[in-house]
Amino acid sequence: MLKPVVCVLLGDASGVGSEIVVKSFAEGSSLLKEARVVLLGDQRILTRAEAIVGKKLAYEVICPEEIRNNEKDLLLVDTKNIDPADAPYGRVSPPCGAAVAADIRTACDFYKKGWIDGICFAPFNKEAIRRAGNEVASELELFRACCGELGLDLADDFGELNVVDGLWTTRVTSHIPLTHLGEYLTFDAIMSMIRLADKSCRDAGIKEPRIAIAALNPHCGEGGLCGDEELTLIKPAMEKAKEEGYHIVGMYSPDTIFVHAFQGEADVVVTMYHDQGQIALKLKEFSHAVTILAGFPMPVGTPAHGTAHDIAGTGKVKESAFVTAFGIVARQSASAMR
Repeated sequence: MLKPVVCVLLGDASGVGSEIVVKSFAEGSSLLKEARVVLLGDQRILTRAEAIVGKKLAYEVICPEEIRNNEKDLLLVDTKNIDPADAPYGRVSPPCGAAVAADIRTACDFYKKGWIDGICFAPFNKEAIRRAGNEVASELELFRACCGELGLDLADDFGELNVVDGLWTTRVTSHIPLTHLGEYLTFDAIMSMIRLADKSCRDAGIKEPRIAIAALNPHCGEGGLCGDEELTLIKPAMEKAKEEGYHIVGMYSPDTIFVHAFQGEADVVVTMYHDQGQIALKLKEFSHAVTILAGFPMPVGTPAHGTAHDIAGTGKVKESAFVTAFGIVARQSASAMR
């Protein structure tokens, strides 16, 4: 069976991304058994990382039009869009943010043209992206805008999921102040995340995902004595999801849901707001956590740990989270090809 082609973006050049890529795809990498890889980024940044890590990558530099017809497992499309002089390690750099935004658009265009099947990117820096003139909260919105501009189909349900030690989680509301939570926590939003969680897990090979639902308030609202969102929003959404055939477990109190989940009672957890899930995952094993951008026509994934400016350029970064993210994207890409 043909292997999928995954486009790997080198990430923000001021961070650890290119070092992660070098460590992940050095000679003997098992990742190349899962997919063919086309690296996308400036070759000068990759060469700088090779010198720091002390390893060389056996890639071939090609033109984009050659991606599908070249049978080698590791290719590079050299963007020539970020001079290392403009990308000092450990500093937020608008030129790096501009290069990242350009690479996202290029990767989406590659998918539109049928040259790749999925995208896995080394960490970006949100501040650099915004300082480069992109008025977005994160790369999620940038991917969505690029797909829209290219006329790619976007799902009604989209958002971020995180994975650590095989447990998936997503949140109904994300980067908003808690004082505004009531404006965004709705029946439709909860249903959207349940559907997104189920589809993403199935695409990654989980046949019947068990979806655990978190309450919003302490002790699941105590029957309305400590908030009524459980009665008016969350339980109705759970019942509707069960009617639609989803395997729902819970609801669980926010302070115990991850005790149950990490004991193997669920495959994916749907939380009501950002920190309900993020605190648990980061305490569990943040260095191995990954982020999956769901709801796009192509699989998209990345490590959850960010650009790690404090160790960028030292060669100390671990590649484990990227390896996990790449594996998920490769499996989702292969599933979409069938």
